Amino acid sequence: MRVSFTSFRSPVPAPGTLAAALTAFSLFASSLPASAAEVTVRPDLYERVAKVKRLFPPRSQSSADGLKSDDAGAFTTLDVFSPDASSGTKPAVLRIEGQIDKGDAEKVRKVLEDWTYYPLVVSFNSPGGVFAEAFRIAEVLRYDIESQDPRIGGLIVMAGDQCLSACAIAFAASVDRAHPDTDKRLIEKGGKLGFHMPYIPEGTDTSTAGAREMLGLGYDVATQMVALLQDSANPPELLLRMLRHRTASSFYVLGGDLEAWRMGFTPVAAPGAVSAIGPAGLDTDAIGLLCNLNLTAGPIRMSGAEDEFTYFQPTLSEGQRSADLPLLTQLATSGGKSFDVTGGWFACQIRLDDESKVGVAIRRGDAACGGAGQREPGEICAAPSTGVDTVSNVFLAEAYSCRDDVVLPGTFAGERQPKIKRDVYLRDAPGRSGQVVTTLAADSAVEVTGCRVTADDQGVWYAVSRPGAKGWVSARFVGGQAETFAYRGERFAIDPPAGGEGSD
Repeated sequence: MRVSFTSFRSPVPAPGTLAAALTAFSLFASSLPASAAEVTVRPDLYERVAKVKRLFPPRSQSSADGLKSDDAGAFTTLDVFSPDASSGTKPAVLRIEGQIDKGDAEKVRKVLEDWTYYPLVVSFNSPGGVFAEAFRIAEVLRYDIESQDPRIGGLIVMAGDQCLSACAIAFAASVDRAHPDTDKRLIEKGGKLGFHMPYIPEGTDTSTAGAREMLGLGYDVATQMVALLQDSANPPELLLRMLRHRTASSFYVLGGDLEAWRMGFTPVAAPGAVSAIGPAGLDTDAIGLLCNLNLTAGPIRMSGAEDEFTYFQPTLSEGQRSADLPLLTQLATSGGKSFDVTGGWFACQIRLDDESKVGVAIRRGDAACGGAGQREPGEICAAPSTGVDTVSNVFLAEAYSCRDDVVLPGTFAGERQPKIKRDVYLRDAPGRSGQVVTTLAADSAVEVTGCRVTADDQGVWYAVSRPGAKGWVSARFVGGQAETFAYRGERFAIDPPAGGEGSD
């Protein structure tokens, strides 16, 4: 079923701070396609959107402080939308599709005046358009999102869709500042969110007043982005990267991946691609990888010293083997289900729930295991529970440098060579359902040739080979990785080190 809203009304008054922008870009609107965006209500899309799962822990505007959760028993799920959120209602997707032009904000407002459908998820698919109108669309959406009884439960760029230029501004600026508990600006894997600054089209006479007004529009866009940074809705790096893209074809593009999570958005995927992991085979080395990634790519603000000297992985002492590291399942045999890991300026908690799902959380402070000042990094101890977030197979895959079924460059190179940590079955296919080929002994060397993210309790499998045998083993049983995300300052640098992976 499709309900269209195409009529126009008189434009709603714009905020005073954006008045210049509304005038400025209209000077260049003639260069855009004449047709404006189509705003439709799509009840048929809601079930698909409502089933998406988070790939990484939920973001919130308060999570940048790294404070301990007020709810010690909290164990967030991978669900974005509660399964019963639409019970007894008529839910739908509000779809904004096509070139954004003057009057589109009024069409969106008109849809929101009709309470036939509730709740709504707003879906964007647009190549961009008039930046000034994007500001107004965000203002209309926020008016509902920040109300006491909001109809809008989230925003999404769906797989196969793109939200570029002015659309990306509308999407990013539609953030809930009144209820900042969890970010609901979703980017589905396969969707694209692309940022750049307003630009002066080629051939424009830059001596005219219009060029000066375009410059003013650029300032207004920056103002909107700085407001997001001030509220900790997005990190400063987002604006820094956006400022580097100043032409029609140049974008800072985010997808449903770790980079989008780092930049303050919520990556999601279809339910078949995302699952919770189990504890079997997780040792303190693997736990340290999860904790390091959660801190380095997560929302917590930290100094350069904190970035460099906070580390959650244990260091093997002389004569100690990887097989000697304790397993989470062994630690849990004592009856405990929550454990703290020391790391320096921060502590990491790992927890098991009643269904043996694994949860993780980072908090500021060195009180783990009696104080990190007296402890080595990576020490683990039983501790009172605090709120944690469910670890997905995709999150674990990033910790093991596996993305889109490819091992990231530099994971095994130089002195960092893969080695089996403890005896493990080599299987003919990724997953526990694969047939056993042979057993690989602890400390044996292998070559890692690929990886796969799976829906079983292990979550990530490496394709490995050795003379006379090849197959798949759970990534938890392979050591020697160089952490791709060891330091935030390197991984997310505007100008990454030579040979590193860039973000722009």
